[in-house]
Amino acid sequence: MLSRKNKLLLLKIISLFSVVRGYNIPIIVLAQYLASIFILAPEKRALSIIFDFNLFILVLASSLTIASGYIINSFYDSKKDLINRPNKTHLDRLVSQKTKLYVYFSLNFLWL
Repeated sequence: MLSRKNKLLLLKIISLFSVVRGYNIPIIVLAQYLASIFILAPEKRALSIIFDFNLFILVLASSLTIASGYIINSFYDSKKDLINRPNKTHLDRLVSQKTKLYVYFSLNFLWL
């Protein structure tokens, strides 16, 4: 069994995953790779596109940028979300606003 401290940590990780809408980001990554394979370079082999380091960096940078955008949106819309989606907001409030800002700035400055 998990201790109380570990359960709280797990809930905070789930809460941060909810804030960054972690379920959307893999779909965006998949869409970027599929667009690269079928639209941007249909004449190349799919494996050469999938293992292209430059494309990987581009997809990773856009994913982190999208995640940081979700965080800052959650930060500024927290009062509105409390009215519109009270159940989700309860989960999102497990992570403090200060932590959200730290993660936001970390994701943005990671690529400097």
